[in-house]
Amino acid sequence: MSLKVYTALAARLRVLTDPALRDRGEGPIPHVVMIAMMAAAAITIGGLILAVGEDWVDLIPDAMP
Repeated sequence: MSLKVYTALAARLRVLTDPALRDRGEGPIPHVVMIAMMAAAAITIGGLILAVGEDWVDLIPDAMP
């Protein structure tokens, strides 16, 4: 049983570390663009939340009637 697991694991590790198969898929540039867009969206949403919060706090009266 352990020999089968070891053999399967060794075969999978060999496939993952094979230089011919290692560089598959798209490059890192689309991921960088996606992360930059997500960061810009997060900053925009944070700014909107801050502006709404400040406007809401400004509605609170300064003195008690």
